[in-house]
Amino acid sequence: MWTVPLFVGLLLTTADAAAASTPSGTATVPLQELIPLYAQRQDAPATPPPTDALVKSQLKGRLTADALFVDGHFDVEVLADGRWTQVRLLQLDADTYPATLPSLEGGTVGVVDGYLCLLTRKAGRYVFDVGVSIRSPGTGPERRARLRFGPHAPPVPLALEADTSVFTLTEPLASLGGESHAVYPVQGALRVGWRASVARAASSQKQQVRPPLEPRITEATASWVSTLEGRATLRVSYALSLDREQPLELVLPEGHRLERVTLNAIPVPVESQEGTLTLKAAPARLGETGGTLEVVLSRELGVFHLSGRLKLALPRVSWPVAELRAKAHFPAVFNYRREGGSLEQYESPESATPETSGLPGKALHFRQFLVAASAPTLELGYSVDISDSYFR
Repeated sequence: MWTVPLFVGLLLTTADAAAASTPSGTATVPLQELIPLYAQRQDAPATPPPTDALVKSQLKGRLTADALFVDGHFDVEVLADGRWTQVRLLQLDADTYPATLPSLEGGTVGVVDGYLCLLTRKAGRYVFDVGVSIRSPGTGPERRARLRFGPHAPPVPLALEADTSVFTLTEPLASLGGESHAVYPVQGALRVGWRASVARAASSQKQQVRPPLEPRITEATASWVSTLEGRATLRVSYALSLDREQPLELVLPEGHRLERVTLNAIPVPVESQEGTLTLKAAPARLGETGGTLEVVLSRELGVFHLSGRLKLALPRVSWPVAELRAKAHFPAVFNYRREGGSLEQYESPESATPETSGLPGKALHFRQFLVAASAPTLELGYSVDISDSYFR
């Protein structure tokens, strides 16, 4: 074998001809010594952003006899990418509770170590709304509430709506006109003091007590999504109408497994006892008459054959349901026909293509009105779709 020593000429030049201290010329380096030098060379590291995130926010508040409710609108620009970023927005003290939390794509908003935080590992802009409730400690006529900002959110004023005929503000606040007042932060916290007016309290005793609102479900939406192997997921959302805490019972369809239950966008621990769920439903906010409940179930339908029949069912709810709409996303290689059940099929103006619906398979639409103390059911027959086949 012939070996020939190889030499490489390395030209060293200076970028600034005026720098006389930098030598110039050429040098000859053996190849076996040059290769390790190239291997040790490192690319210049990317310059990290000066900060992980920038936060803009707007806060609005309203008073009750013993609590301050704050609605926050946040616009967060996350600059860091490829790693987890935690943006601490509000500090939750012992008397501060999250009331409404949003659902975000690419991130999540929740409580971490006593802070209301945005968590994400993707750079981008996140715009969302949250709600918190600050209870006033004590039982006297004088009430006080405090909301502290997180270390990543700059303090901003609070636009407070307070009816002066109902509440007397005990701390001087700047007026914004009408019943609006501006509460400016002091040392990173917003502080509000108030008491209920005596005249209003005396007159309210003469008013008749409003009868309790009969709890009901104004609208329910359900969706089935199944793979060709028969693994199906059922998601049911209920729009609740109630004015106070009420018991609610759901009976799960046979063969289903409970995956998750959320009440007013907050996960709640609920255990199924012989297929029955019992929980306490409440309005999303104090003084309001609306709430939401979502139940996620899973089931094995079995492998799809060339033709067959599917028997589907929804949970039975103890409250009456005014309107129920259901959508099924099943494998697109089959044709489907309704063969029975309480759910009636209808043509939806929405497009049923996977590109527009965001879910795979064919979309079938069903509905039922005035559901009371019963479990909506559906029976579908299916067979292989040969409409686009060459041999027919």
